[in-house]
Amino acid sequence: MRGRRVSGRFAVLRAAVVLAALALVVRVVQIQVFMHDECKAKADGLWWQETALPAVRGDLYDRHGRPLALSVSTWRVGVATSLMDDREKVVSTLAEVLDWDAVDLRRRLTRAGGHVVLNKSVVLSRDQKANLRRVRAVTLDTVRARVYPAGGVGAATIGFCREGGDTTVATGMEHSLRHVLAGRPGRCQSVTTAVPGRDLGRLVLEEAVHGHDVRLTMDIELQAISEERLAAAIAATGSRGGSVLILDPHTGDVLAAASAPLMGDRQARQTDEAVWQNSNFTKQFEPGSVFKIFTVASLLRRAAIDTSSIFDCSDSDFGSFRIRNDDDHKYGDLALMPAFSKSSNIYFARAVANLDPSEMHRDFLDFGFGQATAMPYPGQAAGILRSPEEWSVRSQPTLAIGQELAVTPLQLGLAVCAVANGGALYAPRLVSTIRDADGRVTERFPPVLLRRVISAPLAAVLREAMGRAVREGTGKGTNLDWISIGGKTGTAQKQREGRGYTAGAYIASFAGIVPLDEPRLVILTTLDEPRGYHYYAAESAVPLFRAVVEDIRFTTDWLTGAPGARTAQLEMAAAPDDAVVPDVLHLSAACAVQRLAAAGLVGAGAGRDGVVVAQTPAAGASCPAGHQVQLVVAGRRNPQATSRQLCPDFAGLSNRQAQGLAARLGIDVAIRGAGYAVAQDPAPGRPLQGHPVRLRMEGTWH
Repeated sequence: MRGRRVSGRFAVLRAAVVLAALALVVRVVQIQVFMHDECKAKADGLWWQETALPAVRGDLYDRHGRPLALSVSTWRVGVATSLMDDREKVVSTLAEVLDWDAVDLRRRLTRAGGHVVLNKSVVLSRDQKANLRRVRAVTLDTVRARVYPAGGVGAATIGFCREGGDTTVATGMEHSLRHVLAGRPGRCQSVTTAVPGRDLGRLVLEEAVHGHDVRLTMDIELQAISEERLAAAIAATGSRGGSVLILDPHTGDVLAAASAPLMGDRQARQTDEAVWQNSNFTKQFEPGSVFKIFTVASLLRRAAIDTSSIFDCSDSDFGSFRIRNDDDHKYGDLALMPAFSKSSNIYFARAVANLDPSEMHRDFLDFGFGQATAMPYPGQAAGILRSPEEWSVRSQPTLAIGQELAVTPLQLGLAVCAVANGGALYAPRLVSTIRDADGRVTERFPPVLLRRVISAPLAAVLREAMGRAVREGTGKGTNLDWISIGGKTGTAQKQREGRGYTAGAYIASFAGIVPLDEPRLVILTTLDEPRGYHYYAAESAVPLFRAVVEDIRFTTDWLTGAPGARTAQLEMAAAPDDAVVPDVLHLSAACAVQRLAAAGLVGAGAGRDGVVVAQTPAAGASCPAGHQVQLVVAGRRNPQATSRQLCPDFAGLSNRQAQGLAARLGIDVAIRGAGYAVAQDPAPGRPLQGHPVRLRMEGTWH
């Protein structure tokens, strides 16, 4: 009986063992066959860890190869206290290799447990890394850092880049060029073991593609000069802000672009986000009188006036509105060049009555106003230039003096470049070349000529006008005895949104060409709301321009050997064999060339049939025999006067001048008497109604 009970127990046990074995077999089959992939993935996850291989961000350099933004590898040093067998050995090694304080290290390692991070980022040599890796408890983690060797200089243009996890925050060119600079990260698998701090290396699955380096057109020396002088000018004038823009007129290269607020130290916390926005590209404003450069260009290009055209610059009455000169000056009768030097608003407001509005609008568009550039900088403003259909009765004369439109400093500077280089409008260029990690050039960005906006002779006339404005007019403060300069001031009243023009709030500006004889630089200076008498551009933007030019001379090579350099200005009498330039205005091109040849001079720019509307040098100047006189010739026009065409101002014109103006505008005139025009019907600005303009001439012009 007892034997049967024992046998039964063994049977139960055997059955249990068999069942357990069967369950084990089933489980093994399940794991090895049906759950093979899932289990293998879990096992691999314990020993294999896939991580990203970071791509090295490309560097930024200035036009001379000086670094602006660099990617460097730094190291985060830590200690795994669980692996620290000998604390004193760890402390002594760290103190010796890194030159850190041993007492501080000992205190930090004693108080903390787990993994202790000793620093955020430190640069290590190869030997330092090797010595630290011999200590099992020391951990080294690679940290990619972005450094800016120029500090805060050029920060608004260069921008910043901050990488963290899966996100990257960038501004300026760091943002615009992110696809070129960033590269593409790779993938790798690290093989670990059960022993803490020990692994078996890594397997690269996909190599990282490092970012490319970019060379900008910026000159960091010119940028530093611009920022230093701008900061001094803002402090001296009490301005709210300002900007300095320096361009190469022959390429459109942006050499420097300083704007307030300026950044002193990149390491300091920036509380004003405006330090990352370059107002040369993003801010738009009414240009004021500096825009008269382009009004003159349109007037002469369309033969609406010539350099001898005279208007009464004391009469501010325009019928339903008034336009006054600055400080309500009564200049009386002025020709073009004196009116430009004195910056007479009345002159240009009256002169544009001879212009077709659509032609005037098209000319301003040709200069690039009212349209954003293609330069790779985020947040550019397009400016404002309304079409003629939206103009009011006063729009054309107010546009002529730089109101009812808005421009950016970049647009204004590029348009002045076209005057400086002989009439070619270039696209702004901020990127010169792109290079791969081995330094090979992979892409070049040559200067881009957009179009020719004016002829070379007309550009020469405009430069002469800008030179006179510096020698005789509102830009006198920039006149230097060692170099020739041409420029134009602008003092524009600011508008507040919804409130119109604001009393006492002005933007002072000066656009200059250096040197005027052989232009190398175009410099535009602006100051926002300078206080007191500084609101006049002559008292703020002009001294800023002068200070920038003088610093460029003393600290860079940009103006070395510039033409016109001298230590004193000398008045020299004309040599006996010099020729005196005759007056050829209003003559046909062929007659003008003949008269110049008779005087021993050569006429240039008379390749088309028409009437001479401008000449450089002016009549009466002395030139060497055989010298070229640049002529601006207006093509003959034969349009019929329409009822919508307005009558120009003939006051003060001689018989020949009146006939020349009428011929260019396609207007019939009935002239009585000889001498100078003292009366006309219809009055200036009135509709012609398709009838001849009756002029009364007298021998004496009152």
